[in-house]
Amino acid sequence: MTDVLPFPERAEALFGRKLGYGRRWKSAAAAQLGIGRATLYRYLDDPAGVAADVLARLSHLEGPRAPVHGVREMVTLIASAIVEIQARIDAEGWLRAPYPPAVRRVLDLGAARNLADGGDAWPTDLRGLMRRAQEPLFRWLPDVSWDVAGDYLTVRLVEQGEASTACRALALPGGDPESEIEENLGYEMLIGVCRDRVDGEALYRTWRRMVIENVVMTSWSTAILMDPLLATLERSDEIVEAFYDRIPESFAINGQLPICTVSGTILRRDGRAFHTECRRPEAVRLAREGVHRTLKYRPGMLYLKRAFRTFWALPGLAELELQRRLDALGWTTSLWPSLDRVDLVAVAPDGRRRLAIDVKDYISPVRLAARFKGFKSFEADHDCYLVIPDYITESDPRFEARFEALRAANGRPAVALATVSDLVEELTP
Repeated sequence: MTDVLPFPERAEALFGRKLGYGRRWKSAAAAQLGIGRATLYRYLDDPAGVAADVLARLSHLEGPRAPVHGVREMVTLIASAIVEIQARIDAEGWLRAPYPPAVRRVLDLGAARNLADGGDAWPTDLRGLMRRAQEPLFRWLPDVSWDVAGDYLTVRLVEQGEASTACRALALPGGDPESEIEENLGYEMLIGVCRDRVDGEALYRTWRRMVIENVVMTSWSTAILMDPLLATLERSDEIVEAFYDRIPESFAINGQLPICTVSGTILRRDGRAFHTECRRPEAVRLAREGVHRTLKYRPGMLYLKRAFRTFWALPGLAELELQRRLDALGWTTSLWPSLDRVDLVAVAPDGRRRLAIDVKDYISPVRLAARFKGFKSFEADHDCYLVIPDYITESDPRFEARFEALRAANGRPAVALATVSDLVEELTP
C-alpha cells in the first residue's frame, strides 16, 4: 500500500512546484481549494482536521491535467514566470541557466498554444517573453474578454526593466500582490511574537519604522541591537533573514551602491541614467540626472525584499510624512495600531475628533477602488480617510473623480479620499 503524504506536503508539492506558483503557493491553494486563508492555515497546522471535500478537491487537482487553454490562466502563468525571473535577478544579479521551472513551463505552453491556434501570439523563448512583457496586454493577447472591468488592458508586465505591480497582481490567483507579505515566513513570525507580548503593538510599530528607514542595511545586528525594544525581539536573526535579501555584488558600480536620495532604495542602470523604484517625481528626476547617495559595497549587506519595499517602505514615506505634519498641528498620532488594522489614528488637540487613516500608493484608481476593503471597526467612532501621496493627483488630476465613480459603479460605499497635503490643510486651524 502506498503511503499518502500529509496535507501540507501535498499542497506545497502541487501548488508550489507542480503548478509553478512558487512562494505564492498558499494563495493559490486557498483559491483553488475553495477555502479562506485562515482555514488553510488551520489545515496546515492540523492536517488531521482537513475536511473530506477539501481532500477530494486536492486529489482531483493532483491528477492528470488537461493542457492550459484559457487566456487568463496563461496570463497568470506568464506573470508568475516574470516575477520568478525578477526574484532570481534580485537575489543573484542576473538570470543563470537553467531557467526556473516556471519559466521553462510557460515557454513550453506557449509553443503548444501556438501550434494549437496556428499562430505565434504566445512567447516561446526568453527574448519573445520580454518583448511582449514590455507591451500593453491588449496589443499582444489574442483575447482580453476575461478583463471585464478593463483593469489590465493597458498595463505592461515589465516597466523600466522590472516586473510591474500589475504583473505581481496578475501572478496571484486573488489578484492581490500584498498577500505576498502575509505569506512571508518572517512576517508570520513577527506577528506571532507581537501577539504574544504585552508590548507587541509597540514592537510591531518599531520594526515597521525600522524597515522603512533601513531599506539597505550594512549590519543588521547594529540596526537591531541599537534599539532597546528591537534588541528584545526573539529570533531576530531569522526574522531579518526572511525580510531581507543579501545584495549581489553586481548591484554595485565601481564598488559603490547608488542609493535613491528620496526612498533609500538601490538605483539600477537605465541606459546612461538611473531608474528608481520610487514614483515620486523628485526621486525620478534626481535618478535620471544621476544624483544619488552612495554606500560602499561590502559582502553580506542586506536589501529589504521587494514586496516589503513596494507595500511598506515606499508608502511608508507618505505615512511618516503625514504623522510628522499632524504632530506639528498638535494632534496625537499612532502608526499601525492593533498590528496594522489601519495605517494611522489621530486624536485632535481638544480630543473631540478622531481620525482613522489608510495610506495607499496606487497610481491606478481602478485597482484602488476595487481593492480597498474599508476601515473595519473604526467607522463607528472615527472620521475615516483614504489618503494618497500628493504626486498622484499632480500626475492625474482626475484620479479622485475616477475613484469615486468606480466605487459607485461597483456598488461599494463611498470613501473620503484626500492627498496628504489636502488633509493637512483641512485640519489646519
